[in-house]
Amino acid sequence: MANSLSELIGDFNKISLYIHIPFCKKRCYYCDFVSFTEGSIENYISALLSEVDLYREKLKRGVKTLYIGGGTPSFINEYYIKKIVEKLSEYLKLEEFTIEVNPDSFDEYKAKFYKDLGINRLSIGIQTFDDIVLKKSGRTHDAKEALRAYEIATKYFENVNVDFIIGLPGETWRSIEGIVDFIRVYTPKHISLYLLEIHEGTLISQFYKKHPDEVYERYDAVLTFLKSSGYERYEISNFALEGKYSKHNLVYWANLDYVGLGISAGGHLDSMRYNNVSTFEQYYTKLKKKEYPIEYKVINKIERETLESIFMMLRTKWGIDKKLIANLPKLDTVLDILSSKYEFFDGTKLNETGMDFSNLFLGELLKIWEDFYEN
Repeated sequence: MANSLSELIGDFNKISLYIHIPFCKKRCYYCDFVSFTEGSIENYISALLSEVDLYREKLKRGVKTLYIGGGTPSFINEYYIKKIVEKLSEYLKLEEFTIEVNPDSFDEYKAKFYKDLGINRLSIGIQTFDDIVLKKSGRTHDAKEALRAYEIATKYFENVNVDFIIGLPGETWRSIEGIVDFIRVYTPKHISLYLLEIHEGTLISQFYKKHPDEVYERYDAVLTFLKSSGYERYEISNFALEGKYSKHNLVYWANLDYVGLGISAGGHLDSMRYNNVSTFEQYYTKLKKKEYPIEYKVINKIERETLESIFMMLRTKWGIDKKLIANLPKLDTVLDILSSKYEFFDGTKLNETGMDFSNLFLGELLKIWEDFYEN
């Protein structure tokens, strides 16, 4: 078993790639991602392929993980996914290739098609098996479709992630029983478990402002069940059996290099962090001029880059990997101050309790960091 992130990452010289497909059949009421129910898919894919060319030199390093997310990638015709893969073919040195799917836009034909393309990992947005909750959340599938999609996925793919969200409107303890029963019977190799985040501007924020205490109790109950069932909580929201970690996400958590392509996609290259524009008009206009469709970018100083790395690494069970960060003066002093203040931090990593209080801890880390390095 690996003792650090650097042992898991593999070849540091290769790069990871995220591609954003911003199309959905319907926008979920809680969704804060950039997605659209209208727009020309053909025009978007054409622009996306031209963006690939702008990153040619970076991609020549070899793409070791590829993640196609959204939106709902399975919503668009699978031949568009094939066009993307064909465009990238000269750069692909893949260890992992993930695509996100929704139950209502995924079937056996797509499963076969995706597998033939080289996809070896699926992430299914199930969220809950409670039909009332699904309807109140604006999801476009029901529990029966979710189970069918999962069974198809595991027929063709060994590596399947299932997303669940705790705290959706209409949720009860019976909703939690549905999730637990599914996990007990099917034992998916990877689970992403999220507590609903209520973002301003989403439809759900108009009538759902704060979680009642019962939501946290239900979330804790699922955490307890996962632990008792042998799942490894290797990141705050991610759980695995048999070491089936998300290799792509490990790159994020190690704060290593990745390219983000598509509307609103973000990337991290050396010490530069960037985000793309978030409208079709901006995206197409920049690419027609052969310009990077970047809306925001920053070149981090070494202190800020190190802080961001520590923030990301502390999300994982392995914590801070000093092989992957700069050896800043007084860094050990900063970590000693935090470990003396919080029993759930040993100077390198947070324990299970610390993961649950990570926002509090990271806020304190930021204050101390500013005192040492930014004043």
